[in-house]
Amino acid sequence: MDSVKCKVCQKEFASVKSLHGHLKAHQLRQAQYYQKYCAKYDKFTGEIIKFKNKDQYFDTDFNSRVSLKGWLEKVPDKEALAYCEKFLKERKERKKLIYAPSQIELRSLMFPPLHYFKTKKFSYLKICSSMGLEKKYSYKTKIEPEKLQDDHCIYVDTREQKPLSFDIGVEVKKLDFGDYTLNDQSICGKVHVERKNLIDFIGTMSGGFERFQREVERAAVEGAYIAVVVESSYGSATNFNKLPVIRNKVRATPEFIFHRVRDLLQSYKNVQFLFVKNRSESSKIIQKLLSSKGSCRDADLQFLYDTGCL
Repeated sequence: MDSVKCKVCQKEFASVKSLHGHLKAHQLRQAQYYQKYCAKYDKFTGEIIKFKNKDQYFDTDFNSRVSLKGWLEKVPDKEALAYCEKFLKERKERKKLIYAPSQIELRSLMFPPLHYFKTKKFSYLKICSSMGLEKKYSYKTKIEPEKLQDDHCIYVDTREQKPLSFDIGVEVKKLDFGDYTLNDQSICGKVHVERKNLIDFIGTMSGGFERFQREVERAAVEGAYIAVVVESSYGSATNFNKLPVIRNKVRATPEFIFHRVRDLLQSYKNVQFLFVKNRSESSKIIQKLLSSKGSCRDADLQFLYDTGCL
């Protein structure tokens, strides 16, 4: 690992963590240090970039999505495209990315969502391919659910405390992965759905992270796919620290949680996340996923949902 040098006194340290501990000697907080000695400014407003943590600070050029949108609308398309290409290339190299980032990954960064590229007629997949990022989703795939018969039913895991209601029958059964699957694996394509409310999701991505990783790995060995459906809008999930019902119960930050989500999505091909409006919506979506003959594996579910195609 390369050493890092304090920009105040030029002393070298073996790690960033050691440097951060050293800043107390200069009576500096991390925010003060980086904003003074590594100053970055919002490309649209010219204001200093707000500091939450080191990765966030160096990953962004805007203080808000409103600012990002304003800048994209202001500059010529050629400049906007060049910025997007540069951002993705630098992130690929810095984070050792394997796959073209999905809608959830892009929305959790200060970066345009996938539908921006579609509106501008930029080929997102060509951009990613040109820098060696593998295609994970086709972005042409639509979920075409099969018509279920009377003998079909949805298996519900014995540990599911508040089972959802569906248009077909259910059977309680111990599942190896997730909370829901179909009794006909040829129809569901070995897809298992893990349903979570917002607090469950936060808990899984914090204290339960390693357990969930092991579950995803076991599913991969069996050729199974896990779709995590979260009963919360994406906006609420990325700002849960501002919600009164959660703020005082959770110590993790949205940045930490979605950093782990991005890590999972880059590490495993057999898992993805989908944020939907509420519990009623999750019931409809889950039944659709479980009757898709596995086509949901090749679709960016959050992109389809955000654009009204799911």
